[in-house]
Formats: sequence, structure tokens, C-alpha cells
Amino acid sequence: MTITLAVLTFLLLIIIAAFISYKASDKIIYRKTSQTRRQETIYPSQFNIPFKDISFKNKDGISLKGWFIPSEKQSQKTIVFMHGWGMDKSGILPRTLFLREQGYNLFYFDFRGSGESGEGLSSIGYLETEDAASALDKIRQIYPQETKEMGLYGLSMGAAVAVYTAAHDDFIKCLVAEGCYYSYKKVVARWARVHKHAPYFPLVAMALFFARKRLGMNPENFSPRKNIKELAGKAIFIINGADDALAPRHDARKLFRKASEPKQLWIVPNASHTEVAEVAGNQYQTRLSEFFTKYL
Repeated sequence: MTITLAVLTFLLLIIIAAFISYKASDKIIYRKTSQTRRQETIYPSQFNIPFKDISFKNKDGISLKGWFIPSEKQSQKTIVFMHGWGMDKSGILPRTLFLREQGYNLFYFDFRGSGESGEGLSSIGYLETEDAASALDKIRQIYPQETKEMGLYGLSMGAAVAVYTAAHDDFIKCLVAEGCYYSYKKVVARWARVHKHAPYFPLVAMALFFARKRLGMNPENFSPRKNIKELAGKAIFIINGADDALAPRHDARKLFRKASEPKQLWIVPNASHTEVAEVAGNQYQTRLSEFFTKYL
């Protein structure tokens, strides 16, 4: 009787853990609504500069939104910006708008379920690579002369997407990857530990299992650790905060070792995740300008 009760208790705990893990997989792949998504608060119009609203659809038919900001002088060089998970294009705009004065056209867009784009299943990387491909196709179609030379800038999840995109798009010459995670599985586990105090076994492991099943593929294959070595000599600038708890500096160093030349690594003291620009100040602008001037 005691053994039977123990077995039933164990099975009940497994069922509860499975239910919690299944619901937790919604945090990995989920549909944002207009009520819960972060609202954009910064627009190019606030800076009194010319820009063009861009609308296009990804291969799933989801409407995506972007801004094309031309350089101060006519240029055939364009930088495409990719934001992080839970962010939108307006979060990147203020920290990178100075590049317009350096002779670059700038293209910002929202991934599915973010900012002004339509609702869509998110995957912290895999599905967003499809959005990036659609964005690049669209901007090249509209501005063929202005996009003869292209570079990427990615922040957090956007950095992982930028690594994959640069590895699979022959037209990309260089990229900046800031706050880039090393492994999909590890960044999900780290987020769960930091924000939810959830143990990897069994909850996070089961949540990742359900996420793979619901997506129909393994997002780990789109991790930077799997793709950074495929850049084939394209210049990469890896930037990381020394106090980044989500994408720690040792992960940035591992990515740097895997990358081929030309490559640069900048670990910024006292900076946490996505806060390098604020901490580094003018040095941030100087380092980005030097990188793009040299490689784009």
C-alpha cells in the first residue's frame, strides 16, 4: 500500500511537472498580443530626419514593419538592425542613429510579434531568421542601389539572428553581434534560472522538449555556436557586457574563438545585458564607426 501510494505520488508529480513545463514552453514560443507587447515610443520623426515606412510580409504571411533612413549623403552602403527578444526597433534606433552621419543608410524592422509587426509565433531565433531573410529581400528590392554593400547589427536575440543570416547570405560583408548568446538551450535555461528560479531538470529540460515538438524542429541548430564558424571570413565585432548575466562574457569569448578572421572582441566593464551603449558612451560610437568604416 505504501509502495503504491509512493508510485502514485511520483506519477502525479511527473504529470504536474509536465503540465508546468508545457505551459512554460509558451514563454519560449508564444504569440504576443497588442495588449501585452511593448509599445514603441521612439520614432525617426522625433529626430527631424527623412525616413520611409516599409511594410512587407514574411513567408508565413505575417505583416512586418520597418523604417528605412537614408544617409546624409547618397550611399550604396546599408546597415540592417535586428532587435532583441521582448524589444522592438525603437530600442535600437537612438543608440545607432549616429551611423547615418557616417555615410550609411539604416534599415530597422520589427520581428514578428514585436513593435508594429503582426502577431506571430516566436522562437528566440529560428523563426526570426525567416523574418530577417524577408527583410533583406524586401529592402534590396526597393533600394537596389543603396544596398549594394550591406552590414548587420544585432542585439541579444537579434545578434544570434545576425550571425545566422550573415553565415547564409553571401551579400553581407560584416556584422556587429552585441550581447549574443552562445547556445539556444543554454540561454533559455539561464533565463529560467535568473528570472524564474527554475531548475534545468526536470522543468526547463521538459519545456525545451515541448518547444522542439511544437516548433517541429530543433532551434539549437540555429544557435550562434553552430553558425559563427560559417561566416567564411566576413568581419565580426562581438560586443559584450562584463556583467551580462544572460549572455555572459565567457560565452562571448567562446564565440570569438570559433569565429574566423577578421574578428574583434570588446568586453565592456560594468555593463549588463543590452546596456553597453549607455555604459560605454562616446566610446561605443567610436568603436562601431571604426568597425563599419574598415569593413563596410
